[in-house]
Amino acid sequence: MKALWGGRFRKTMHPALQQFSYSLACDRLLFGAEIRVNRAYTKMLARGGWMSRAEAARVLRGLSALEASWDSEKISALAGTCEDIHSFIQGELEKKAGPAAKKIHTGRSRNDLVVTSTRLYLKDKVAATCAALSQVQSALVFLAAKAGKLIIPGMTHLRKAQPVLMAHHLLAYVEMLEEDRGRLLDALKRIDVLVLGSAALAGSSLPLDRKFLARELGFRTIAANSMAATSDRGFMAEIAACLSILWMHLSRMAEDFILWNSEPFNLIELDDAFATGSSLMPQKKNPDIFELIRGRSGTVFGVLVALLTVQKGLALCYNRDLQEDKPGLFEALSKTDLALGLLPHVLRSISFKPASAEALLADDTLFATDLLELLVRRGVSFSDAHTAIGKLVAYGLEKKKPLRSLALAEFRMFSSMFDAQVYGLFDPHASVTAKKTVGSTNPAMVRAQIGKWEKELKKRGQR
Repeated sequence: MKALWGGRFRKTMHPALQQFSYSLACDRLLFGAEIRVNRAYTKMLARGGWMSRAEAARVLRGLSALEASWDSEKISALAGTCEDIHSFIQGELEKKAGPAAKKIHTGRSRNDLVVTSTRLYLKDKVAATCAALSQVQSALVFLAAKAGKLIIPGMTHLRKAQPVLMAHHLLAYVEMLEEDRGRLLDALKRIDVLVLGSAALAGSSLPLDRKFLARELGFRTIAANSMAATSDRGFMAEIAACLSILWMHLSRMAEDFILWNSEPFNLIELDDAFATGSSLMPQKKNPDIFELIRGRSGTVFGVLVALLTVQKGLALCYNRDLQEDKPGLFEALSKTDLALGLLPHVLRSISFKPASAEALLADDTLFATDLLELLVRRGVSFSDAHTAIGKLVAYGLEKKKPLRSLALAEFRMFSSMFDAQVYGLFDPHASVTAKKTVGSTNPAMVRAQIGKWEKELKKRGQR
């Protein structure tokens, strides 16, 4: 297939270099965006008089015909014979529209063309990712409502700390994913910039109507510096960073579900449709979906590091190193699509095991903070109360007695402020209900949060 350059060369490219440098296998994903760019550019050229109306009509018909016949998988077979998606479209367009198609490259370079197409592509992908995130949030809210009044041991350092509602724990990830969504939406501001018209690095001597192009392609602003526009991939690194933080949260969430599914916790049951077995051990039912999420997070992190490293030390302007900007990021977006598409089904199918939660809560040290705060409410300084309860816990461990089994006289060995009301504190429901601070695990506050999220996510789905 004809290249977009070559007049200066007396030899054709060596086949080994073709295999090494051609990028159609990856940038074929830009086909749809590229067609949109070419349509807008054709109209702009016709408005400026660089292409007649008849020529523009032929080119636009050719673009529509090319779009209708597009087959991404078949194009992959041309990966070793066509330099990139730009060369492919140009060659095919000349077949369909004739000599008029040769004018479509007027005043532009692949340098500004590829960045424009990539920005258009990412605008669509970010919007789709945000919508998918909302679906995962909806599934988590559904699961939180399903958990109801179920109380589990909240942990720090992977050790039991205080009783919390399972719903409160699940809503923590709704909040984290909301921040991830906000980061992606904020990143759109840096993506939503028209680069086309910057040419290779210095702009064009042709008075191209960039305002028209921005309107046609839906870009909010126009790049102010042609050198930055064609050579900087900071906007791609930002998306990779947003995805990395998102996957960090997905990985943490996955780890919680893996722990809850394990025999020592036994808090949840995975649906058979979303678990796998062992090729040797017939009894196994494994949480592979969550393990794969945990594992793939590292791959996504690597994309961010690669993007930063590719750009480190690159002198302005364009360098072919920048061809390496897309493969990793496109793969990270693909993995994100798959994970976010699957998770709502998995989450909604999970069931809980209240008996296991009750067994895990049969540890009186979970209520140490409730004992401490009882003393504080009765006038004991926090520091003295903390010391007293620490000694009380040590005493119980030494005597090998649950705290609730201690006599009142034994409690009063550590503080005279204890009375018979102390025995009512060894109750998970009393513990969570006693919480007063906004954002706590108090059941009324958690119910309100579930209602708020249900309303917000329903509203998003209707937009």
